[in-house]
Amino acid sequence: MQKAKSRLKTKEQPKTSLKKAKPQLFLRLSKKYLKHLPLLFLSVPFYSGAYYIFTKVHPDKIQHFLIPNTYLPLQFILFLGNFLLFSYLFLKTRYGFKISLLISSILFFKLQLIDNYWQPTLIIIILLILSCLFDRFRHHST
Repeated sequence: MQKAKSRLKTKEQPKTSLKKAKPQLFLRLSKKYLKHLPLLFLSVPFYSGAYYIFTKVHPDKIQHFLIPNTYLPLQFILFLGNFLLFSYLFLKTRYGFKISLLISSILFFKLQLIDNYWQPTLIIIILLILSCLFDRFRHHST
């Protein structure tokens, strides 16, 4: 009795190993990070502007800019720097926006001298986590 054609071994099938899969994953990630590298370079001027404000500008000069007691130039520069940096790190602008919004809100509560700023911060953290989970479930369902 002859073997079926599907059972005949013509060539030795190469076995895939995990060692070959890791460099491919690393190359794919590195290509994505290289593609989004301008986001990282754009964050540098904003962080250097924040450094300049911290070291050279007196707080009274920017304290009441447009809105009283908000230090708006500092918050705006730090928000944009954080947004660009975290968008690069996570490769998603949505996550970068959410994390920079969280950091900016913590800074705003601290600058407003709110003693118990952890309760509003925890509410914002919970809302951000829920929105991230909602985004994940929405993308997996489609």
